[in-house]
Amino acid sequence: MMSEKLQKFTDLMQGIFELDKSDLDFGIYRIMNIRKAEIEKFLKVDLIRKVQDTLAPFASNTGDIEARIAEIEKACDAVGMEVSASKMADEYASLKTQLLAGVDMSALESDVYSALYSFFNRYYDEGDFISKRRYKEGVYAIPYEGEEVKLYWANQDQYYIKTTENFKDYTFKDGGLTVHFRLVDATTEQNNNKESDDNKRVFMLYEETEERPDLKTIEPNGNELIIRFVFDVPKDKKKKYAEENAAKVVDAITKKYKEFFPIIAPRFMDSKTKKQTKSLLDKHLDAYVAKNTFDYFIHKDLHGFLTRELDFYIKSEIIHLDDLDTPNEKRVETYLAKVKAIKRVGKIIIDFLAQIEDFQKKLWLKKKFVIETNWCITLDKIDEGFYPEIIKNKAQVQEWIDMYAIDEIEGDLSTVGYSEPLTVDFMRQNQNLIVDTKHFTVDFKERLIATIDSIDEHTDGLLIHSENFQAVSFLQTKYNKGIKSIYIDPPYNADASTILYKNGFKHSSWISLIENRLCIAANLLRNDGMVCLTIDDYEKDFASILISEIFGSENVQGIASIRNNPQGRSTVKGFAVNHEYAIFSGVSEQLKSVGRLGHSQKQKDRYSEIDEIGNAYLVSVKYSPPFKNLKLMRK
Repeated sequence: MMSEKLQKFTDLMQGIFELDKSDLDFGIYRIMNIRKAEIEKFLKVDLIRKVQDTLAPFASNTGDIEARIAEIEKACDAVGMEVSASKMADEYASLKTQLLAGVDMSALESDVYSALYSFFNRYYDEGDFISKRRYKEGVYAIPYEGEEVKLYWANQDQYYIKTTENFKDYTFKDGGLTVHFRLVDATTEQNNNKESDDNKRVFMLYEETEERPDLKTIEPNGNELIIRFVFDVPKDKKKKYAEENAAKVVDAITKKYKEFFPIIAPRFMDSKTKKQTKSLLDKHLDAYVAKNTFDYFIHKDLHGFLTRELDFYIKSEIIHLDDLDTPNEKRVETYLAKVKAIKRVGKIIIDFLAQIEDFQKKLWLKKKFVIETNWCITLDKIDEGFYPEIIKNKAQVQEWIDMYAIDEIEGDLSTVGYSEPLTVDFMRQNQNLIVDTKHFTVDFKERLIATIDSIDEHTDGLLIHSENFQAVSFLQTKYNKGIKSIYIDPPYNADASTILYKNGFKHSSWISLIENRLCIAANLLRNDGMVCLTIDDYEKDFASILISEIFGSENVQGIASIRNNPQGRSTVKGFAVNHEYAIFSGVSEQLKSVGRLGHSQKQKDRYSEIDEIGNAYLVSVKYSPPFKNLKLMRK
């Protein structure tokens, strides 16, 4: 029978290894399913054996000893004799001595499982391993290597891997049944704006339309069931769509698709009612929504991190120096055996976890495929033989109308006016019109590009639509040390654009997001290049320190205030804020000047940049009555 401590630890491990999600059939879960049998064998068989083998030389079977003592006492009682007067007196005394000196194996095992549970439960939180080192009760310790000043945050050694919604198809299995959640359409906020309460997007079942007769809300295909969703702002703000989604699917299965009834049958305990009310469908609907609203991390070196932390945990919370100063050598040996068991089992589990995390890290860092490439090319670069095809493309012509209002061009003796269809002469006359190849077939695109020699040399701009970490990584080879300036405008992380992270590490999530991307972006800068990051008061301090750490404090050029709201943005407490900041930094000492606006001769005469003894000053002038003649100088 499994002990309470072992059961508690095993349950934790099953959650960490996500064995409860073995019915999922996509992404990393497929890899987990391949190793599921190996992991379960370890938890149910190898784990127990490993602990017992380590502890066996140092523990006595106190159960057998206690049973023999009871037999002797019972035998003596039966004949009304004191144990000390019987022939078994010596054996009885020996057994009593063994019982006092021995250590119960089950007690030792419980201590080991309890310690392992405390360790892994401390560092694991909803899918991520977060640094939560403590060296005594209530005191947090951070890795420190003697730096004068150190910026440290909880997610420092992790990759922040989600900077936008990640709408993927979601699949789970139940025996021979397979269910797919498919997203038909999704709208999201742009430009780092956070949803307002009035524009909160939710997952809703797709509603069938005449325009898309091929798409059904719920569509069976043999043993597979497809359920389609949209992610948008609902028309009815008061409706509880999560409950409605489940209800509609249950109703459809009950009436039309009874072969899928097992997925809607209650089988899970509801955390509130403690009754078996949740079905497999309910479970995965919750997981599908959470998957697209949480932010996630991948550890950069999980094996090294957990190994170091396990050693620290053992030294600070398992080994007590006072216990080593004892005349009872047997006790010390037993005590060290417990430490060995914790370390051996802990390292095996760490090896398992690190393999999974490293696989995800490799996927994250692997260069991604370019799934589509298009060019925006002005007509003067395009052979006139393509003009008739371009004229026939309604989407391209409509774009010209929307962007350049070509439909308002009227013809006269010297000008070819707009017409339907357009003419080749009109195209010749408007050579600056841009052709976007996204509106054309792949065949047209390939034929067009083939006519332009050395197209990269003629391309004076590159736009990449991608997750930003992947985009900057993609540029590393071609643009390494080749970019003059980088400007970034990240989420400000204030109330208007908060990074939502499930563990609540608000600032830590934001710093990891910026640090991950700035570190690889630094490789793109020329030695005389510059980076500019704009931010407001909420994260300005952390951003400043972060830039100093990445680029070197000696390369930071300064911070400029940007006045953006004369009235001042309202704040919950403190002063009204009416400005933001631009933080400038170079990457080496080769950046000689940040540049500045030129001064008129009148300004130079009035505010000289050289003092009486020849020292140069940086001069800035601020007119603010009654200080019209105020001159600020900095050497």
